[in-house]
Amino acid sequence: MEAAPRIPLLHITDLYHPPQDPDDQFDLATLLALPEFDLKAVLLDVTRKFLTPAPAGWDLARDPGVVTVAQTNALRGTCIPVAIGPRDPLSSLTDDVSDRPPSEQAAVKLLLATLRESAEPVTVSIVGSARILAAAFLQAPEVVKAGVDAVWVNAGSTVGGELEWNVMLDPFAYQVLWQSGLPVRWFPCATENGAFDPEPERGTHWLTTHAELLVGLPARWRGWFVYGLSGSARGDFIRAMDELGAGPVWDNLQASRRSMWSTASLVMAAGRGLARTESGWKFVSQAEIASHSLEVWPWRLDPITARCQADFHVDWQETDAPSVYALFGRRPGSDYGRAMVEALNALLVERLD
Repeated sequence: MEAAPRIPLLHITDLYHPPQDPDDQFDLATLLALPEFDLKAVLLDVTRKFLTPAPAGWDLARDPGVVTVAQTNALRGTCIPVAIGPRDPLSSLTDDVSDRPPSEQAAVKLLLATLRESAEPVTVSIVGSARILAAAFLQAPEVVKAGVDAVWVNAGSTVGGELEWNVMLDPFAYQVLWQSGLPVRWFPCATENGAFDPEPERGTHWLTTHAELLVGLPARWRGWFVYGLSGSARGDFIRAMDELGAGPVWDNLQASRRSMWSTASLVMAAGRGLARTESGWKFVSQAEIASHSLEVWPWRLDPITARCQADFHVDWQETDAPSVYALFGRRPGSDYGRAMVEALNALLVERLD
């Protein structure tokens, strides 16, 4: 029997070392563990204030997460390209960043090259700002329109008020995305009670600990997580993965709490659902759900009309008409988080070898 064709994917992530928000490393691991994806490139969405130490920057100096991706290539024997994007937000709705230094152009160029070379439309996942994709669209709108299947974006809020974190990183880029006409699968990071409420129907947030997520992983993958999560400064970053999966640093990381937002978008983009199996909650294919009549935690994408306002909030309504926009929804309730913990741990243990 022929294997199903894999989904070509470009992943845009604000992955840093040391991490600014460690959920980005878990998101990358999730993509690597989902065999449905053909990961074409990792595009690093960076912002100057996180690359610069205080008082000029946010807190401490970070590097774009190039080493984190290089380590996965060493672990898996792959050659996934990685490139760094522009450091500063778009200055307007027409700023295509073409006047930025060459060192800030690589991610935009790689995105456009990947779309031009792909034999089929490419899925784009965004777990940071929309800057790289927006700049590429402004430089070559026809290439992006023809080459992108859908954009799975984790950002924004379903209500007004303060700008959500990923939108705040580059408000104009967020607005460019919504005005582009590209198909958008919207996974808001905040709802009516903020970004950390585990209950709402549109909410993507869930909370766990490193101990729950990482139990049972192979030793070298534990070392990969420890290297990134601890912000290790070891220069022997390949050998370090053999040594860091046990010991004091590993032990100290176990109790740390981890907020997660983007997992559902990545799993749904792969065509999987969240289902209870004989061995607990797992992310399984729709075919397996149907053939085994598995209990599911219902989630869906609802067609919506959407318009990004001048204040960078999205005005949306559900619609019965065909639409290029769709909004995440799920059965409400905080037990969703427990199911997600079990399912993500099972995926990582089974697929990261």
